[in-house]
Amino acid sequence: MRSTTSGTETHGDPDSAAATWFARLHGDDVSSRDRLDFQRWLEADPRHADAWDGVRGSWNSLASLERDPRLAALRADALSAADHRPRRLDRRALGLAAASIVALAGGAVLGRRWLGGEKTTAPDEPVFSTGIGERSTFRLADNSVVTLGTDSALRVNHWGQERRLTLLRGQAFFQVAKDPSRPFIVAVADKSVTAVGTAFDVRMDPGKLSVTLVEGRVRIAGASPSGQRRVEMSAGSRFVAADRADWSIQPVDTAKESAWLGGRLVFDGEPLSAVVAEMNRFSERKLSVADPALAATPVSGVFKTGQIDAFVAALKTYGLAEVGHADANRVELVRPPA
Repeated sequence: MRSTTSGTETHGDPDSAAATWFARLHGDDVSSRDRLDFQRWLEADPRHADAWDGVRGSWNSLASLERDPRLAALRADALSAADHRPRRLDRRALGLAAASIVALAGGAVLGRRWLGGEKTTAPDEPVFSTGIGERSTFRLADNSVVTLGTDSALRVNHWGQERRLTLLRGQAFFQVAKDPSRPFIVAVADKSVTAVGTAFDVRMDPGKLSVTLVEGRVRIAGASPSGQRRVEMSAGSRFVAADRADWSIQPVDTAKESAWLGGRLVFDGEPLSAVVAEMNRFSERKLSVADPALAATPVSGVFKTGQIDAFVAALKTYGLAEVGHADANRVELVRPPA
């Protein structure tokens, strides 16, 4: 059986391979080469993406799973997977083994992970995180459901009269369990998003915060260029706060904006430069566009996250762009010949 240079087997049973990749990517010694090899494995076969989603989807309720005594019996399997000796496991066992892999590797469980140099200190304030191209869904103690997007991190703070979480980086979608007596608050830098029972998306980009409200109502409070402000949002709208710019709320296609939850990105006439930037968020292998005219080319379509080769193939098929140079880390897009 052929292996990548990282030592992780890429052929054979997709479920076992996905569990092995999970262990590898959450190990302390994961390298850039490991992530690139994983990206190639993920794109090599549609079954790989399905298996990966199965492993990630089974990783729910990590705080309660960590305390489950059944994990003790599965930790040996998890360590075997981390040593690149995959074997057949059913989906339920994969979810438990995956959780134990994260616990052993120092992953996103109960405040034992370093994130950006800052260590969570309270053992009852878990930090959940994802790597580039990953997506993770978990259930909170109140039955609210959170889905973390690519390269994201979320801290669950102390809960009392309110349910408070802090988005440390990236993007998260919240399906909030109704409890009028306890507001659900997501803190992001110097702003907060408050809901009672609703569904909304919060995303952090350099110098910009955006909130997309799918259903219900939320209140946003915090610092703005004109001082402290508070606004309320209605369903079907998006709030944007950018550095040195006033807040804005505009109608938005929530299905389009939430497509990433299903592993897809939807574009409708956006310039290629913006499309490339969005695709790059989900892949270690980056696209680049140097030509200003090409960068301004409008692009419409639905693309799978992390599928760089498939995206480039679509651009070539429709005569929008060609590959000028490609290597393990980068794909340069150029204008097609006249």
